[in-house]
Parts: sequence; structure tokens; C-alpha cells
Amino acid sequence: MREQLAEVWRVFRRQRAAAGGFLALAVIVMASPSIVVLSRIDPEAISADVLGRPSLAHAMGTDYLGRDILGRVLHGVNTSLLVGASVAAIALCIGLVLGTTAGFYRGSIDHVIMRAADGLLIVPTFFLVLAVAFIFGGRLTFVIVMLGLTTWPQIARIVRAEVLALKEEAFVQSARALGAGDLHLMFREILPNTLPPVVAMIALLGSSAILAEASLSFLGVGDPNVVSLGQMLTSGLEYVTNAWWVPGFPGAAIFVLVLLLNVLGDGLNVALNPRLRRGGV
Repeated sequence: MREQLAEVWRVFRRQRAAAGGFLALAVIVMASPSIVVLSRIDPEAISADVLGRPSLAHAMGTDYLGRDILGRVLHGVNTSLLVGASVAAIALCIGLVLGTTAGFYRGSIDHVIMRAADGLLIVPTFFLVLAVAFIFGGRLTFVIVMLGLTTWPQIARIVRAEVLALKEEAFVQSARALGAGDLHLMFREILPNTLPPVVAMIALLGSSAILAEASLSFLGVGDPNVVSLGQMLTSGLEYVTNAWWVPGFPGAAIFVLVLLLNVLGDGLNVALNPRLRRGGV
């Protein structure tokens, strides 16, 4: 295992874009919440400097109410990171359990789980969440849960395919011969070996969740009580011609977060895929 991890790290480190993306994302994840907590930034604090240009006092300028854009962007980044991590965690838990169960038992259980997954994949996730959020309200917790409950099929399909290949391996048959039960075989023997291809998908799901939440806020169905980058973007569009920094910096923050997560996901996919590692991709 140690040799495999060392090989994965060596391949990942050779990909400059992925390694740089990982480093930049790590800095953002650590710095953004720390600055907000230590500086006690109030994103709703109003000043007389309305639509002020970027300056020493306000590094990213101020918006139409005189609020500091840098402080609001930091709060918005924290919201996006929370959404991405939470949605990925929910989808991961559901996908791992259902994918492992479907691949291990096959038959009617597999059929029911996979047809449910196919149904969710057919229906556009964003429009489903948009419709539900429009009817019942777009509270942040509600959006996170809805996105998590609709994005697990991608992980479940990957895990199922891995379980189908692994359940006939010698180490599984040996454990079964020693008297191991189904739960032990599924979650102690097989499941840990399905994680490498799933890790890359986690980064991509987080990226999709951030973009979905920002889009919902942009369309006006997000949580009005939470500072969101999408909310900042849509409220600043009317000032794009005379105060570009109002929508410009929130939009740039969304772009950077999504880009870093996608680059990280691609790098992890190459590093964790044995065929791509051997091929020198």
C-alpha cells in the first residue's frame, strides 16, 4: 500500500497544473475561513463609499451600498466551499452504500438501485433542484441536501462496476471461506479497493455543486440570508459598465474555484488510474 501511494503521489506531482491547482485550493480552503473568523468581517457593513474603485482601503472596491467586496467575496467563497464539500460528502455516502450493495447482490436489488440511478441521470439535476427550490424555498441547507440526493448516481455506477470486478477476486473468496459475512466482505474487503476511481469524482462533484448553487443564487432562488457569489454576481450586473469590479470579482471567484477543482479532478484521475499511469499520460 505504501508503495502504491508513493507511486500515485509521484505521478500526481509530475502534473504541474494539477499540483498547482491542489496547492492553490489548499491555500484558499485554509486562508478564506481564517481571514473571515480572525478579522470578524461583516459582509453587510455599509459605508459612504458607494461604488468605490479598488483601493488600499477596499482592495476589491465597494458595491452599490458601500459594502466591501473583498469581505463579501471571502464569505461567498466560504459558502461555496461548504456547499461543494457537503454535497460531495452526501453523494459519496449514498453512492458508496448503494453502489456496493447493487454490485454485491445483483439481481432485483441491483435492478432497483440502478434504475433509480438511471432515472436521476435522465432528469437534469439543476432544473429539478431549481423547480423544488422555487416551490419550497432556496435555503442553503435545503439546496445542499437536494444536490446531494440527486448527484449520487455517478458515484454509485463507478462503485458498482468496481465491486463486480472485485467480488470474484481471490482475497474476497478467501475471506468468505474463513466465514466472513456479507457486510464484512462488502465494507471491509471490497469497498476500500473501490475508492481510487471515486476520489477523482469527488472533486468534480464539488465543482458541479458550487456551480449549481451559484446558478441558483444568480437566478434568485438561493438563500437570501447567506452571502453567495452567484447572488453578488446577479445583483452587480447592472453596474458592469460603470463599476466592473462589482460583478467582476465574484464572477472571477466562481471561475477560479470551479477551474481548480476540475484541474484537481483530472490530475487525480490520471494519478489513480493504473492504465493512465502506465501509459505515461
